[in-house]
Amino acid sequence: MRKFISRVALYLFLLCGLILLVLEASSLLVESRNFKAYETESNLLVMKEDESFDVLFMGISHARNFSRHKNHLQVEKILNKRAFNIGQGGGRCGMNEQLFYLDYFYKRNNEAGTLVYMLSPPLLFSESLPIASNTFDTEPFELDFLMGYLTFKTENKKERLMSYVRSKLTYNWITCFPSSIDAMTDKLDSIDQNAVIAGQELVYRDSIRFHTFFKNVTILEKTIQMARNHHSKIILIIPPALFGKWRGHVFVERLAQGLQRKYGIEYHDFSESVLEPRFYYDHHHLNTEGVVHFTETYMKPILAN
Repeated sequence: MRKFISRVALYLFLLCGLILLVLEASSLLVESRNFKAYETESNLLVMKEDESFDVLFMGISHARNFSRHKNHLQVEKILNKRAFNIGQGGGRCGMNEQLFYLDYFYKRNNEAGTLVYMLSPPLLFSESLPIASNTFDTEPFELDFLMGYLTFKTENKKERLMSYVRSKLTYNWITCFPSSIDAMTDKLDSIDQNAVIAGQELVYRDSIRFHTFFKNVTILEKTIQMARNHHSKIILIIPPALFGKWRGHVFVERLAQGLQRKYGIEYHDFSESVLEPRFYYDHHHLNTEGVVHFTETYMKPILAN
């Protein structure tokens, strides 16, 4: 019996070792392609160790957009600052996993002078973002990243980890190469109220869910405390949308104002700052012209201070 158990244990050990070897090999292959911040949606493919940045962006797609489509180059040039972006779009990352990314960023001995958190109302109210299972599918396999996440308190961890591992064995991952258009030039010529209503309903499913909001309030406070512990200045920004304010805006506004008073951090409501259709490729995502306009007009002054 002991001999049988020993053989099974040895088999499982060798199998796990082989799987780890394959995961590491597939990730090393993709990492060797030397991605730049605007050439991937991944954070880890461009995150190194012992680096210092002037600005660190966090949030969902409204934050990630400052790096997509070579916008990253434009933003750094306008601000005259070195930037890093851990924001994640595509409906795959909630506020808690953004906190985990931030923790991993600091644990790799990286520094950020200013943390700019794009506080999009959907980030605080969406019920699907906290349980998205594909959060890490664009990330290379890193054992310390995996081990850190195993002890991280979150929702839907098992499915997220299974998807993370499984994605490294796919054709799409192996054939992942750096890619970016020179600029997002699509633009709207008017506002479509039906599209706005449909977009709001997609996020809120006809009602505002306060139990999700209050969970995220706690997570946001942890994020602020972590950033302060690592000597990062914090700026909370409600980003612009062509229609101005999302549902639930007033609650996000009151939250940000309360955190501003409590922690002495900076807060700006830019929800209605950009209302011209030509600056958007959909009703709440800025095109490259819009990113340049917003960065020059609003981001540069507050970061200059």
